[in-house]
Amino acid sequence: MQDTLSSPILAGQTAVVTGGASGIGKSIVQRFLEAGANCLAADLNEEALAALKEEFAAYGDKLDIARVDVSDRDAVEGMVDRAVDMFGQMDIIVNNAGIMDNLLPIAEMDDDVWERLMKVNLNSVMYGTRKAVRYFLDRGEGGVIINTASLSGLCAGRGGCAYTASKFAVVGLTKNVAFMYADTGIRCNAICPGNTQTNIGVGMRQPSERGMAKATTGYAGATRSGTPEEISAAALFLASDQAGFINGETLTIDGGWSAY
Repeated sequence: MQDTLSSPILAGQTAVVTGGASGIGKSIVQRFLEAGANCLAADLNEEALAALKEEFAAYGDKLDIARVDVSDRDAVEGMVDRAVDMFGQMDIIVNNAGIMDNLLPIAEMDDDVWERLMKVNLNSVMYGTRKAVRYFLDRGEGGVIINTASLSGLCAGRGGCAYTASKFAVVGLTKNVAFMYADTGIRCNAICPGNTQTNIGVGMRQPSERGMAKATTGYAGATRSGTPEEISAAALFLASDQAGFINGETLTIDGGWSAY
């Protein structure tokens, strides 16, 4: 195990983080940089990426940014290639980008919303994970995959129909990959945040009345919202050698909300 007292726990490693310009993704990028890693932060929002690069200017060439539409397979695969070209390797990928669905129950769900959610929340995770696994296998040294699922990937009543289905699928994909490739040194885990102070809900301008009423049932049991920093701390642990025997796990980070 790496001596964390003498060197940062991700020193010499390279990480790719999608949705890396804001919220949980931005906090993960910052944590990884502080832990000694090189980082490629990928996001659809070019303005937010530019602001990120400026804010973290002290890290210099250890931080690269890229505009990436994660629903586009070629863009996701190119993102990984870019990280390898830039830093000489990739050791960690965090498939974090995601969107919500206005808490729509199935009777209110239209095809466009469903398909958009699946492309961004599920297909992107498959694209990134597949590319990473192929790269890790070719390299022959293993690697780490962290997928951002959600409490909605474990508890079916916390979100809309499409969001919930996509996150349950991310959990299943994570466990399957972990089992299939455990003998190669590849670890694949998922973090499952509860309500967190991010901008993921910005697009929810008209949430479903039924969906909102149902999804917030029992919310009085949640003591508070989490912070991106509390989620990124878990991601850093899972990315490090300290979590070397943790594989196929879904780490719930919700302050006990789901325990009632």
